[in-house]
Amino acid sequence: MANSQNSPYEYYLDLLGSWSTGVALPTLWFCTFYLDTVNCLKGNLQQQLNSYESSLGSSGWGISDNTAKYLTNGRLQYSSDSLMGCVFAKEVNLPSETVNATHDGLEYGGFMAPVTISERNKYINLDVTFLETNASFVDLVIRPWNVLVGYNGFVARSKNSPKAVKCSRCDVCLLAKTGPYSNLGIRKIYRFYDIAPINVGRETYNHTTDGLKLTPVSFAYDGYVILEQDTPKILEM
Repeated sequence: MANSQNSPYEYYLDLLGSWSTGVALPTLWFCTFYLDTVNCLKGNLQQQLNSYESSLGSSGWGISDNTAKYLTNGRLQYSSDSLMGCVFAKEVNLPSETVNATHDGLEYGGFMAPVTISERNKYINLDVTFLETNASFVDLVIRPWNVLVGYNGFVARSKNSPKAVKCSRCDVCLLAKTGPYSNLGIRKIYRFYDIAPINVGRETYNHTTDGLKLTPVSFAYDGYVILEQDTPKILEM
């Protein structure tokens, strides 16, 4: 029998049992939108949309101001005590990072030029899938927000402008277990700056299937960073 100190089982148990090398679980995450920074959502959505689409007259958008304020209320978006994020976000696809590599150069005989980098690819959209509820967060908040993005655009303007459509930031927080009877720790945060929806997925309803109704939404943003969180603190303990 192998010496327990040299046993591969002990080695891997030690690796998997420590914070920095423990296996991360894909279900431990939450997403938070700082919607209180989106000025266009602070006004009456129905009035804003109908002012742009006045040709619809009395048949225009009908969104209760109280419902919109409830759906964008901070307690449905974040709570530092319980690590609750947007309760409607059920799936997120984080953007990839790619650079273009080529072998451009002189070509003769069997010569192959060394690899060079031509460019870093542009940002890919952040895709978030939202859960449909009776008071639809997608259709009563995200879809009107998307429409206002189309009318107001990403024109440089004061952040205090009622036409400002960008959310100052969106955080996707990845979590990890820290031990029995302990709160979850934050492994890292993907932080997206100046973000706004640019595409709301098609809705499909039928009478042949049953289950949760999910809607994909794509967001454009000015940039993103990755923030390491609890690892340094835990390694110092």
